[in-house]
Amino acid sequence: MIRANRKQPLVPSFELELHGTVLGKDTAGWIVNVTVEDELDLPGMFTFELASRVDQAGTFPWTDDTRFQLGMTVQVGFGYGSKSEPLLTGEVTALEPRFCSGRPPTLTVRGYDKRHRLNTVRRTRSFVDQKDSDIVTKIGEEAGLTVHATDSKVVHPYVLQAGRTDLDFLLERARRIQFELAMVNGELFFRPVANAGEEVLTLSFQDDLLEFEPRQSLTPATQLQILGWDAKAKQPIDAVGELAANQAGSSTADPAEDKTEGKSRRTRSGVTSSSHVIGSRIESTVSMPVASQAEADQLAQAHFDAMTLDFIRGDGRCRGCTGVRAGTVIRIDGAGKRFSGLYYVTSAQHSYTRRDGYLTQFQVRRSAW
Repeated sequence: MIRANRKQPLVPSFELELHGTVLGKDTAGWIVNVTVEDELDLPGMFTFELASRVDQAGTFPWTDDTRFQLGMTVQVGFGYGSKSEPLLTGEVTALEPRFCSGRPPTLTVRGYDKRHRLNTVRRTRSFVDQKDSDIVTKIGEEAGLTVHATDSKVVHPYVLQAGRTDLDFLLERARRIQFELAMVNGELFFRPVANAGEEVLTLSFQDDLLEFEPRQSLTPATQLQILGWDAKAKQPIDAVGELAANQAGSSTADPAEDKTEGKSRRTRSGVTSSSHVIGSRIESTVSMPVASQAEADQLAQAHFDAMTLDFIRGDGRCRGCTGVRAGTVIRIDGAGKRFSGLYYVTSAQHSYTRRDGYLTQFQVRRSAW
């Protein structure tokens, strides 16, 4: 992880590799901005813009430079001085020149991580007696991806992919059970939402944090109930998602405090806070068809956990820090007792411009305070 050091300020920098070759200063010097957008629910995206070279002989646009072609592999890194850390490896999917009268043309190179391969065509097919983790592995390998899938445990008798892209279909399967479809170092991971993970860094207004805008809202229900019918056993299905065990600072449990490594982790859940205002409420649904009790139990708890994770949302901006990535847990300090603590990062945007240097913007969620 690379972050700014205010005691020893360094010059913000970026590094681009094209097909494994680092872009030289003769070309990098014409790049005016670089951006990486890291998302949980969308393929990560990179862009960089080149201003055309101008000398006494005329203008030389980059549009015909053979190094910039559709499909080429690009690795984007950020850092300070001579140190940088890769944040995204992707493939170029678009070249976007801009020609204007009176000024040199520019070229924006845009691309996505390899999850974009799952978003090409719509398919209709079925999967019989498979887990969601089996389905992800099969589809990911078909797209030429290396897949690491956490066992999702529940076997589904029949799953239909009806006229949807592989990406839309897999994201829907992931959301049903509170999993995420993440890309890490060019490999596809299908794993539970990791809001219970250990913090990777702390941001405060005494160091890197520049802005933080959290918002707390009532949780609509204290339990989530799924009703269905087991056609094979010929009996009703009734599953309830409810307050779970302690989850390391993003908890839905309710001890007053959890002391870990000398740091206070406040764990008053959004469910408990909301119930003091609106009372206990059970939300019932039959809109999620289920084929077994095991599937209903899994869905009820997953959707309840997703609902409670919206208790506190926040947007922030800090000096560029490569450790702020989607799918990680960070600590925010200096935001008062209610809003300081651990947060789950759902998206991060890393950007470099000549004027502003290296900055990171992020969105976070939390289920407790």
